[in-house]
Amino acid sequence: MFWKELKKGARSIPFLLLFLTLLIFYQSQLGGYLDEDKKLTEPQPGLTEYGLVHTDDPALVMPGALNSLLSEFASNRYVTYPWGFLRNVRLGEEDQGKMAELLSQLSGTDQETVLAMENDPDAQGGMTVTMNEDGTLSAQQQESNHGLTPAEGLSYARFRELMNQADDLLGGGSDYREDRLSAFAYRGKTYEEALREYEEAREIDCYTGAHARLFSDYMTIFCAFLPAFLMVSEGLRDRRARMRELIFTRRVSSLRLTLTRYGAAVLLSMAPVLLLMGIDTVRSALLYSGLSIDPLAYCKYTLGWILPTVLFSCSLGLVITELTDTPLGLAAILALWFLDLNRGIRQMSGGYGDFLLMPRHNNIMGASTFQQNFGELLTNRLLYTAIALALVGLSALVLEQKRKGRWFGFDAFKTRFIHRKNLCEE
Repeated sequence: MFWKELKKGARSIPFLLLFLTLLIFYQSQLGGYLDEDKKLTEPQPGLTEYGLVHTDDPALVMPGALNSLLSEFASNRYVTYPWGFLRNVRLGEEDQGKMAELLSQLSGTDQETVLAMENDPDAQGGMTVTMNEDGTLSAQQQESNHGLTPAEGLSYARFRELMNQADDLLGGGSDYREDRLSAFAYRGKTYEEALREYEEAREIDCYTGAHARLFSDYMTIFCAFLPAFLMVSEGLRDRRARMRELIFTRRVSSLRLTLTRYGAAVLLSMAPVLLLMGIDTVRSALLYSGLSIDPLAYCKYTLGWILPTVLFSCSLGLVITELTDTPLGLAAILALWFLDLNRGIRQMSGGYGDFLLMPRHNNIMGASTFQQNFGELLTNRLLYTAIALALVGLSALVLEQKRKGRWFGFDAFKTRFIHRKNLCEE
């Protein structure tokens, strides 16, 4: 029965669309991440730069944060992440006046001058940071005609206090909170730091693990919602074909029916990922030919990182479809995907907290960060797997009640409604 379900799903249009979408996404985002120029190599001493890192140096933090706040004040559009979700804040006139007062105290500039910068496109400063193709960061200082400098004699403690007040005025969740201020300051990475990162990639990741982690980061994004589409379409196919009653009469347990359909959807959803996993395992082995690598890195990351997300996505689509006999599962998974993607924005270099459905590590470096947070990531993946299995069990229970006539989804409700309408007309 499983193989019949698998063959039926493999010939379906939803599976073909899932397969093509994942391949296109992979090519557009990861097509060249295993090219020769992306190979991890030992940094050489004497180079002019080795990349950038965040710093807590007040001399860099204070002007960077101040001019970022000025830029957002000028446009009255503040970016915050309350509860981990992206929110654009626009302040009313009174609160804008309070923010101008804070900027005045931070810069030593009178409040009227600061207020005059509102809606002024030239009142921008700070630093633009971009991610290079090899995962390193590059920064460029923005030129400003009206940039501010920290007030003379302003202590770093007082600066942090004022920035906390700005964060409170925005409702919290901004980068102006004192424990987030390092986001505004970068310094050049030293040779020793670059060498240590390389040695971590060699010893902890065995080279291939670094690429496999980046592979998992990207692939999990689409694997968080595409499997639900496949699961829902397969669940509604029998409804459209009017085969539900025939299935209900089969001499097979509801749990087995549910597991058969669920297992087939999971395997089909993982098929393109497994294909790409095998190809990239060979590519990475060729890239680091002659070096000590982890040949199972892609397999471990795919099964440990990506699979739990696929399991959950399919189970959520399954249970909502079984409960309602409608495609509401698609709306549910898309809403969850959108919220989770926004929550992960602030954790791109190692997002293992906040119970993310899509853990983030959008950087080929950071082996020590991964190692330090491995326990948290493992807990996350096990919990999502457990929830997925619980939802599958709930789906089987609902199916059993339907077969006994004790659960009425949309189809049953529609049938009863039409029946009563016909009786009334008679």
